[in-house]
Amino acid sequence: MTDEPQDAAGPQGADSPQGAEVPQSLPRRPVHLGVAAGVVGLETLALLGIAVAFVVLATTGGEVGTSLLALGAMFAILGACMVAVTRSLWLMHRWARPAAIAWQVLQALFGISTFQAGPLLGLAAIVPAVVFLYAIFQPRVIYAFEDALAYYEAHPSAPAPPPKRW
Repeated sequence: MTDEPQDAAGPQGADSPQGAEVPQSLPRRPVHLGVAAGVVGLETLALLGIAVAFVVLATTGGEVGTSLLALGAMFAILGACMVAVTRSLWLMHRWARPAAIAWQVLQALFGISTFQAGPLLGLAAIVPAVVFLYAIFQPRVIYAFEDALAYYEAHPSAPAPPPKRW
């Protein structure tokens, strides 16, 4: 055992780089992250609205009422999951970015597959996906997620403080 004094930050571990600072708050959210979260939020509202519409149509659906109710339940579950993705994307949680990217890729593929049946439906699915993918892959958004990851690793159980305003 050595009698060397340790610095105020504590002992340096093998996986702790020299001079690395532990962030005390989440990084400032880039504008493109707001755009990406807004796109996912609007899609979430659309999913929940469609779920309500299917449930309402199920009451007057007659023979297809059960199918409409099942579709309404499916869209409500998807909408609830997308609420979690939107919230976590805004808080820059690690898992939300790949989940939202996967959703947008599936949505774009859906838009491509339905484009011949109706170009408006295809464009309504493709355009938001392209806008989201452009926004989420901006360098500032990627760096913000890396900084947020460092914050969440340093403060695993602490609630996230608001991002810096300057």
